[in-house]
Amino acid sequence: MIIVGLDIGGANIKAVKIDAYDNEVKVLSVLREYFPIWIRGRKGLEEKLREIRRSIIMDSEQYYIAICMTAELSDVYRVKREGVEHIVRSSMDAFSDAIDIKFVSSDMKLVSSDEAIENYLKVAGANWAASAWFLERYSYRWGIENSIFVDIGSTTTTLIPIISGKACVRGFTDTEKLIVGELVYTGILRSNVVGIVDRVPIKGLYARICNERFALVGDVHLILRNISSSEYTTETADGRGTSLEEAMERLARVVCGDMMILNEFEIREMARYIYEMQIHMVSGALMQIRSYIASLNIDPSIFKVVVAGVGKFLASEAAKRAGFKVIVDIDNLIEPQISAVFPAYAATMMMRQRVSK
Repeated sequence: MIIVGLDIGGANIKAVKIDAYDNEVKVLSVLREYFPIWIRGRKGLEEKLREIRRSIIMDSEQYYIAICMTAELSDVYRVKREGVEHIVRSSMDAFSDAIDIKFVSSDMKLVSSDEAIENYLKVAGANWAASAWFLERYSYRWGIENSIFVDIGSTTTTLIPIISGKACVRGFTDTEKLIVGELVYTGILRSNVVGIVDRVPIKGLYARICNERFALVGDVHLILRNISSSEYTTETADGRGTSLEEAMERLARVVCGDMMILNEFEIREMARYIYEMQIHMVSGALMQIRSYIASLNIDPSIFKVVVAGVGKFLASEAAKRAGFKVIVDIDNLIEPQISAVFPAYAATMMMRQRVSK
């Protein structure tokens, strides 16, 4: 039984193809591709979905597909309803030969295209729900029935508290999640530096920074060697390359400087400070969730933190700052290649259970 899971984001498209038979699941292919929908537009998304269909599905294959999305938030759509409808219809067109196509909703269910369009707010930004569904079913098997799942991607951070094996989320839309600490709009590549700090230490003092898109946090992580040039997969702030020198040049510009005014040690210390402030953003959300757990008369210190996504290193540091003692890399629980595309994989497993009933 061939199943494809898609996570259609505003910045990245992720796909996982599995072969499920008996009690075995074999991952056949994994795709994670930078796709800035605000640049490529609606037609670009339609073409990309057709391209994915051609690249991962053999003409003779019978397959099922499960889809989650966050791209509806992009400003190529005026409202989320418009975005959900376009993504659903584009998916139905691109994968028209699938045996069945379903969409992940915020109540951790798979719904039809008609239901997705009618109840658009339930599928808008609901990729977290696929992850939550998976975590509920595997937490006891892993021995981590009390945990907080932290998935950091290129743009955002998702946090899901699991209490006694159940996903205890309080937010079901992006706005609600921002309020309760289950969504932090920071990632390891695309976040603008000015969204993380308003000043940086330099020459023993603090300099206010330029409110311009001079540097992205990807430059920070490249300078600190948290990522490699090849892992800097998004466009840069100035459209130039992803070498260490180019990243330093961009970051120097944040304080109206350049590489003739600032030395590399000064720029590296700026990067270190920005990284610490970004860790603080995520650890603050974790502290907020700790507070919620404590309000239920449950000791937060018994909870483990499960980290996933391309920003696992940031999630781990934030968990330590928030007082968690046990941090589990999801790569040690599932196949390592799945971590960066976890919601897409979780969606395939949702469809597998549905078809197997």
